[in-house]
Amino acid sequence: MARRDNPSLAHALEVAGRHLPLHAEEGTLREALAEGDLIAAFVKAGLNADAAVLLVALLRRQFEALALLDRVELAAGRWAFVSFPAALLGHSLLESLATPGQTMLPPEYWEQGDHRPAEVKEEQRRLLHRIESERLRQNPAARPVRVVHVAWAVIRLGQRFLLHHREDRDRPGEKSHVLPGGRLNPGDLPAAVLAQGLGLLRQLAVVDSPLADVHLDTTLIRELTEELGLRHGADYQFARWQRLPPFRQVAGAGNRHAYTEYAFQLYTLRLTPAGEVHLLEREAETDTLAWFSAEELSAPRRADGTSAYVDALHAAWGADVARQLESVPDSAATTWAITGETRMIDLPAALGVPIVQGKTGKEKPVSPTIAEAEWQLLTLLGWHARGFAIRAGDSLRLLGGGWARLADDQAQKAAHALFATLQGTDLPLLEMRDAHYLRLSIEPGLVMFGPELFAYALDDAGSDGGMLRLERNSVATPWGDLSGETLAKPIKRNTLLILQALERCEYPESVSGVNAASWEKNLRDQILPAVQQIGLRKLWVTESKSVTLAAGVRRLR
Repeated sequence: MARRDNPSLAHALEVAGRHLPLHAEEGTLREALAEGDLIAAFVKAGLNADAAVLLVALLRRQFEALALLDRVELAAGRWAFVSFPAALLGHSLLESLATPGQTMLPPEYWEQGDHRPAEVKEEQRRLLHRIESERLRQNPAARPVRVVHVAWAVIRLGQRFLLHHREDRDRPGEKSHVLPGGRLNPGDLPAAVLAQGLGLLRQLAVVDSPLADVHLDTTLIRELTEELGLRHGADYQFARWQRLPPFRQVAGAGNRHAYTEYAFQLYTLRLTPAGEVHLLEREAETDTLAWFSAEELSAPRRADGTSAYVDALHAAWGADVARQLESVPDSAATTWAITGETRMIDLPAALGVPIVQGKTGKEKPVSPTIAEAEWQLLTLLGWHARGFAIRAGDSLRLLGGGWARLADDQAQKAAHALFATLQGTDLPLLEMRDAHYLRLSIEPGLVMFGPELFAYALDDAGSDGGMLRLERNSVATPWGDLSGETLAKPIKRNTLLILQALERCEYPESVSGVNAASWEKNLRDQILPAVQQIGLRKLWVTESKSVTLAAGVRRLR
């Protein structure tokens, strides 16, 4: 059907354009137009009184929304532009409205599709972002103009959570990674439902849409295939976990950007053995995946500068983000072969030293001596299992869940030799997949390192107590440099005196001025968690009727 222009409306708008007030290009000289005069001009142009009043009201709201009119003058029933640029926009807009066929943008400007130039999409995004951000800032009670239903998968391997690089381009200051999954789109609906027609869009445009909720599982399956290459059933099973409260934000990839209300459904995943390998392969082949700890997801930004878009989690859980995430079941297909504090291990700190295993105070050597390359690889795997920093080289790729991908013959040779050596003991410490993937098969928190890797210092601050400084040395391997770390732990005055006594190999009970009651419990409660967090099993030893700091731990100069 051909377009039919309304000549009466066009004429009225042309009249309005002639009556709009002017503003000087320089200075504050300007005109003011009484709104009643504009209504009278419309009536004279042929509109009836009611139509004239309605048209003036619509124009006023449009100009008000664009912040073009002086509010003080408007309150007195007069129109006056706030500046010359505001007058230009007002006159331009009215000129376009008054002229049939005239537009302010090319006819295809807002057309959708991948064929549209990237610079046009980015221009549209900037425009929408400015308008929507300002609309919300000026009107905190403003309503969202976009509703999005999102299926997110919380995939956990050990103490790490998988995130995917956002589909949008990187922008300074914006968060780069998000949980795997994505938004529901009409293609996730069955053909029989789509046949119902455009009424579907109305049903999906509400945040508590039953229609969207029913089909979010399909969204999850599609997104995990696209982002992770995982096949539902063969590679994983999922379960619904939590539905977050509606979340509002000016957001959206590309030019799908506006003040949006999000409905997030969180899922947990359980990988099959095949799925775990497929996920590892996907991670090894792409740079789009990253692993975050619960603490890193709680913080604004990681140490490497990478950041996660998990604003909805923070809005829903507040300070409990880490605790909520730690309640998520592990997605791994296999459980750890070695668990429990009675099987804690100390990896050797130097070549020729055996692995030590057992409950603290009852440790025993459990492995034969291993070659240098095997020791270096074992140390690297322990470092990685604990989440300590590693600057890896090109021949080995560090993956989630403590896994490493062996990318050259030297690494594979060392891995197979180490695996064969440990298979001959009662310590099933290594797990291999498809000859290329390797990790320690022990709960990460049970992995400690020999005391020779550590050095300590006790700083006395007088009556204020003191500071325990504990340093883990760096280690160089053919596959990467294992970074050192320094722990600085404030301690109470009495705790400092206890440690100084142990340093002198004296029982704390024999030192004047020390409250030695339950001194071992004091140390276990105050410093042991921090000491083990850096990878040292214990800082002091009580055996054979003697006490001392752990043998092998050097004193820092």
